[in-house]
Amino acid sequence: MQKYCLGLFVTLSMTLLVDVATAAQPMATNPARFGAMTCQQLWYLEQGVLAEGKVCLKSERARRAFQRAGKCIASDEAILSSAERDYLSKLRDVGKGKGCPGF
Repeated sequence: MQKYCLGLFVTLSMTLLVDVATAAQPMATNPARFGAMTCQQLWYLEQGVLAEGKVCLKSERARRAFQRAGKCIASDEAILSSAERDYLSKLRDVGKGKGCPGF
């Protein structure tokens, strides 16, 4: 029983590590999973995509969360690729549908 519990713990731990690593990579989350995400997770993912795309983040909270992203180059999302803009559009639609503040 102890071996089983240890194995289960290791498996769950690895799953969580993969999820954290994936969340840290903008656009690594499949849009099909957006519906299962919390408003906080959607916000963090949105801000991560913007930060990685060098879009200047508007809120102090976002700037603190992504202070290591490097210097922004524009406030306009037009600098993002069409794939990034489409991804954000899908993400924001889910956020609006859930009634998340800020979406």
